[in-house]
Amino acid sequence: MADTQHSLEDQIRNLLATNPPRAKSLCVTLLGDAIEPHGGSIWLSKLIELVTPLGVNERLLRTSVFRLVAQDWLQSERHGRRSLYRLSPLGRELTEQASGRIYDGSSPVWEGDWTLVVLPRFGNASLSKRGEVRRELIWAGFGAIAPGIFALPRNQTKAAHKVLGKLKLSGHALVLGAHEMNEGKGLLITELVSQCWDLDGVAGQYQGFLDTFGPMLAGVNSDMRPAQAYTIRALAFHEWRRIVLHDPQLPAQMLPQDWPGHPARQLCGALYWRVFDQAEVFLDELLGQDPEHYRALRPEVFKRFGGRNRTPGVQAA
Repeated sequence: MADTQHSLEDQIRNLLATNPPRAKSLCVTLLGDAIEPHGGSIWLSKLIELVTPLGVNERLLRTSVFRLVAQDWLQSERHGRRSLYRLSPLGRELTEQASGRIYDGSSPVWEGDWTLVVLPRFGNASLSKRGEVRRELIWAGFGAIAPGIFALPRNQTKAAHKVLGKLKLSGHALVLGAHEMNEGKGLLITELVSQCWDLDGVAGQYQGFLDTFGPMLAGVNSDMRPAQAYTIRALAFHEWRRIVLHDPQLPAQMLPQDWPGHPARQLCGALYWRVFDQAEVFLDELLGQDPEHYRALRPEVFKRFGGRNRTPGVQAA
């Protein structure tokens, strides 16, 4: 047992030294994954205790939540000298919007349908507006197939309209459903994958995830301490979230046969559920004395990553 504990501690320490999480995005990760299922609210003092073992000090945390409130990701309530934080309505909406990409991945079935966004010129503000829309659409998974034309290989009209509505451009762009009609007689959009999406970069990140967290999964056992389980869950999930939100999650037909995203998702799900119960013990001990704000875990959590009982390598509790 001692050797295993020592090995896990070494891996956690090395990970924090070589790839420390960024405080601001870590806050969003923890609020969405760990706090929202328990009611969504947390005192600043407790949030500081949650991020401390993850390599974030109090000063960085305070600066981060201040900026997240200013950017409308978080909202705060003053209770005397104490501050209570939760995701804002916008932060909750964005978190829920991303949850499918994070926990479920893309559908295994694709029938060749595409969503296209066509952007005409916007008058004098053309260049700045185009740049802003481009960033938002690429973040949503779209690829630029030509100047002012973006494509995503599935029905994502809702996501496209959300981006355009957020930027107040709903009346200045075309959102179209499309299906390739060349039937092998001309250029196919699928042939543009390498120039529309940086799959090599994403593949490298997935491979890094496998190299980092594969050995960590091998070292996890039933004697692991709750604090270790929480740290592993938080660090692995935070890194997973960072990678997957840069992945357009193209259909399997458009990906290489040895695409590392598939085993990386299996690994993340297996590690997530392997440490989940002990990580929840840590959260309960730290936050459970405040039942008004820290509530019983919502049951839909157990559907994440295909469900606890369906995740390879994980046994039911």
